[in-house]
Amino acid sequence: METQPLADCFALHCSLVEHAHLLARRLGPVCADQSDRLRLGAGCVSIAAQRALATRDEREAIRSWSECELGDRQIRSATYHALALGRIDNFIYDRTFAAAIEATRARRDEMLRLRRRVRLLSVV
Repeated sequence: METQPLADCFALHCSLVEHAHLLARRLGPVCADQSDRLRLGAGCVSIAAQRALATRDEREAIRSWSECELGDRQIRSATYHALALGRIDNFIYDRTFAAAIEATRARRDEMLRLRRRVRLLSVV
């Protein structure tokens, strides 16, 4: 497996996890529901990205990257609700969403690359 696209994708997901953790700490007990949802989403993304990085099987990596999407949605949803409640400003919202968008694009590119490789290997 090629390592550069995988490493880039993993790094972007780590950045998203860091943004979510910082936002959860910033919200703290004042907005406990969104803070918990952010931590839960960050945990899901972190575990799935680590599994995708550690596996040597392309199919398992695809499954793991797919699981990242669930945590990504959780982070986006909690961020939106924190903004709607007035707990964060637009700048923080935009930074978190930008990190999520970059991670999503990298994840989709990586999954496409892996799917092509799986198809190629199944033809041979």
